[in-house]
Amino acid sequence: MIIRLAFLCLAVALISPIQFARAEVRVLVMASNYDLIDTDPELLLANPIADADLIVSAMEKGRLRNVTLIKEPQVEDWEDGFNRFVASLAPDDVAMLYYAGHGFQIEGRNYFLASDGVSLIPLDHLVQKMTEKAQGAIIVVDACRNNPLADKDGQTTLGIRTITGAHRSIDTETITLNDIKKAGPGLAQLGNLRGLSAVVLFSTEPGNVAEDGDKPGKGSPFAKALAKEIKKRQSLDEMMRKTAIKVNRKTDGRQSPWRQGDLPFDVFLAGMRALPIP
Repeated sequence: MIIRLAFLCLAVALISPIQFARAEVRVLVMASNYDLIDTDPELLLANPIADADLIVSAMEKGRLRNVTLIKEPQVEDWEDGFNRFVASLAPDDVAMLYYAGHGFQIEGRNYFLASDGVSLIPLDHLVQKMTEKAQGAIIVVDACRNNPLADKDGQTTLGIRTITGAHRSIDTETITLNDIKKAGPGLAQLGNLRGLSAVVLFSTEPGNVAEDGDKPGKGSPFAKALAKEIKKRQSLDEMMRKTAIKVNRKTDGRQSPWRQGDLPFDVFLAGMRALPIP
């Protein structure tokens, strides 16, 4: 019996550092209702800020401690907040970005709309910067809503602002709304994840639009489902799969969250289960 007990203790000591080790997860949450824009009420959304609050609260309950929330980010907030976030990452960290607000696809590339209503932030570039610093990146995109700019003057100009890094400058190019009108609804799959340690969860499938929620301030179907799952002790894969199933059922099949990419290791945001599943 003593020999068996000693062997068991040795086995636990050998496997526990691997089985229960958890990479540091650092999270940046960005959300825009566009309440600060008085000149364009068509941009207003009911729930992105509420979505962000739901997600942050759930993360806190799931013992995620390194979470930064930025509401109504102007382009300067994107630059400063994202650069600080990337600078905080260590090679062994997992970086996670959650965004709720308007998003557009232009010629197959995805952009987030800053709270000024005229600046577009390229998603591809954000993913690249995160994977350069961390061992893996998780991106959650709840930005597949209807295009509020479809009826605007086609010659109206928007700026694409690429956040370039620590030297705190912004590269700028401009497009017109005609470019957005040609793209169709929803977002596109990312075209440059090959070779990257990154996974992206979209609130619905490419080309479809996500629902903002029936009640203002109460959260979207996607955010409410994700908030319930993100605080549970389960793998990232389980969390994404269960979120997708719940959203699909809640919307009667109108919305099916969709993932792209993968990580070469397991991630447990809120920790592993207390006991292994047989």
